[in-house]
Amino acid sequence: MNLVNLESVSLAYGPKPLLRDVSLGVAAGDRIGVVGRNGSGKTSLISVLAGAVAPDAGRVTHARGLRVGLLAQRDDLDPGATVREVVLGDRPEYEWASDARIRDVLANLLGDVDLAAAAGELSGGERRRAALARLLVADHDLLVLDEPTNHLDIEAITWLAGHLAARRSALVVVTHDRWFLDAVTTRTWEVVDGRVERYEGGYAAYVLAKAERARLAQAAEERRQNLLRKEIAWLRRGPPARTSKPKF
Repeated sequence: MNLVNLESVSLAYGPKPLLRDVSLGVAAGDRIGVVGRNGSGKTSLISVLAGAVAPDAGRVTHARGLRVGLLAQRDDLDPGATVREVVLGDRPEYEWASDARIRDVLANLLGDVDLAAAAGELSGGERRRAALARLLVADHDLLVLDEPTNHLDIEAITWLAGHLAARRSALVVVTHDRWFLDAVTTRTWEVVDGRVERYEGGYAAYVLAKAERARLAQAAEERRQNLLRKEIAWLRRGPPARTSKPKF
């Protein structure tokens, strides 16, 4: 059973259609990378998938009780709350301090950040890390991440890839980091001209498969053109030549 189903979903902003009659699903254990040109609709697709944006047409269905964690491009941190409150909520210290996973997240994303500081005092990069940490310390059935490697250094990106690979939750991620996609994803969706083309494998496999699709499409077009040239030549030979043409 899929965690999320999209059925004939369409979405447009102004005159520009971003999604056209898209149907797809995310199953438990899926690890999907979303790629495409800037402005192609990647963020719109994952926003609809996570339930943050309603489509103009079609239906989005979530499994009952589904826990979705969304990392959007813009965070909603309360500037008056402390970093500890933002990331850990009302968890008592003995609880999160004894949890190895939470300690690992804090150490690798917020190691240099004062947990008692106000969220409003954080830099843009620190806010991004805090939003990501808040997501990762919680339990989710599906993680939907929009550019999670922004503001992360190489060490933090490497850690995040390992952390996500070890989680059991399904994953849908948009990123321009090709290494990261190969490290954490096993399927690829390409958003192009309102459609979603699906490929098996990470980014490298997607590039090879796309090249092969283009080669096959070109070969098919060449065969079609050759057939058209033969048909036109036969027509130009006149009625006598047509008498030998098989009838259908």
